[in-house]
Amino acid sequence: MAGDDDPIEQYFRPRPAGAEGPGGPVADDSGSWDAVAVDSERAPKVKLDPPRGRRRAGGPGSAREAVRRRRNLLATASVSAVVLFASGTAWGFQEFLKDKIQTIDIELPQGSGPRGAMNILLAGVDKRDGMSEADIKRLHLGREAGARSDTMMLMHVSEDRDKVTVVSLPRDTLVTIPAHKSTQGRRVASQQGKLTWAYSYGGAQLMKDTVEAHTGLVIDHYVEVNFLGFLKVVDAVGGVEVCTEQPIDDRASGLKLSPGKHHVDGATALAYARVRHGLGEDIGRMQRQQAFVSSLLRQSLAKVKDPVRGTRVLSAMLGAVRVDEGLKKHSTELADQFKDLSLDDVKFVKVPLKDPAGTALLGGINQSVVLWDEGEARSMFRKIDRDEPLVEPKPAPAATEKPLTVPPEQIDVRVRNGTGVTGVAKKASAGLTAAGFRAPWVTGVVQRRDIKPTLIRYGPSRADSARTLAASIPFAELQKVDALGSGIEVVVGSDWARPKKVETAAEAKEPDYETRTATQNLCG
Repeated sequence: MAGDDDPIEQYFRPRPAGAEGPGGPVADDSGSWDAVAVDSERAPKVKLDPPRGRRRAGGPGSAREAVRRRRNLLATASVSAVVLFASGTAWGFQEFLKDKIQTIDIELPQGSGPRGAMNILLAGVDKRDGMSEADIKRLHLGREAGARSDTMMLMHVSEDRDKVTVVSLPRDTLVTIPAHKSTQGRRVASQQGKLTWAYSYGGAQLMKDTVEAHTGLVIDHYVEVNFLGFLKVVDAVGGVEVCTEQPIDDRASGLKLSPGKHHVDGATALAYARVRHGLGEDIGRMQRQQAFVSSLLRQSLAKVKDPVRGTRVLSAMLGAVRVDEGLKKHSTELADQFKDLSLDDVKFVKVPLKDPAGTALLGGINQSVVLWDEGEARSMFRKIDRDEPLVEPKPAPAATEKPLTVPPEQIDVRVRNGTGVTGVAKKASAGLTAAGFRAPWVTGVVQRRDIKPTLIRYGPSRADSARTLAASIPFAELQKVDALGSGIEVVVGSDWARPKKVETAAEAKEPDYETRTATQNLCG
């Protein structure tokens, strides 16, 4: 890299066996390197003080140190959402509590007030301001500090404030990081990388811009909580309940838990969030994170409703986060709008994934990345943008109603004029084409020219196609004609109406989004 005016941090984290690193394939879970090149320059290595024990051959330090860093913030972004929800149930949410809220400089849409649906980006960042060396050692945090994001969540609040959808955004999602200015003011072109890198390169602003570009959503507000803030929130509410089906004895985090339910303080809760091996790895960790946040939300809502302790608890919680100026300005109104939300109104959803353990060539190094199912993800975020529920129960069909099985584009049909009025058949043909049917052929008029109801005449083998036509053409009547064989025709009557688009059973099936309410996430 030319010059030292724009240092870029190089990350370390575990990689699957066989993944390529600078020194060749990785033999075990000790990991390869995370790195990205900016303007075709290689990122410099960051020297780590290795822990005791085996070193990774050829590396500047142990990759396991970075594993600790990565685990430190698994639940911190979600704590931001808990603070927002809890604020709404506090008695009065006195104005003086606003002074507890710290702000962060970030460009957001103008006029993002307390009305209408909104999208809030929640971020957990690894900053250790206010922590002593003794605290860091006691909590098994490792020796590497810095400014990086780990957990990101996108919270959508409905326009009526009656439901909240929280989408987990995997930190290793392969994204295109938009063009931006470096910390030294140098212009950096857009490039592929991991979502977590955006914060290191350009802070909250670049991370917000990257999330917007990848999801297609406009971010209205931003909330950030750091490592120390996580501990403060958990301790402020008196600890939370967690549960495990199997014993935990994790030396990396220092956590030991027997199977069952446990009421834990902030330090133990953090260790629980950091456990990586033996509990489902990445997928299991995400599920534990959502269950932990649900438990924290329940505990928080109960505490802040207390008129005596509520203000003290909420004051501690608000002091643990940083928000954009607009969110602080409207915090009182927004908090009041959240007061009627329950755990059943908060729904967690996972981004549809194509490959949670994919690979991509980044900075000249083959690295593991998370790949989204782009089609289903786009569909999900479009529904969120339209403020529509992701999973909506559909009414059961009538006992006599059969689902449509033949899509319009597979149906060829003849169109005949049954009215005697010139041009009716051509007009009907154009309407069917617009509704998705194959371009019909027009065959003139029938002998009778005074037909009122439009007829769909079909041979014995075309019954399913005829039902699709009948669903599309209002007021049309079905008529089976054995002599037609495999043919099907529409005889346009005087009551002809514009065809509508229809869906077959396969087309109408909703994507299978993985959703769970906060109540469902609680310990049984």
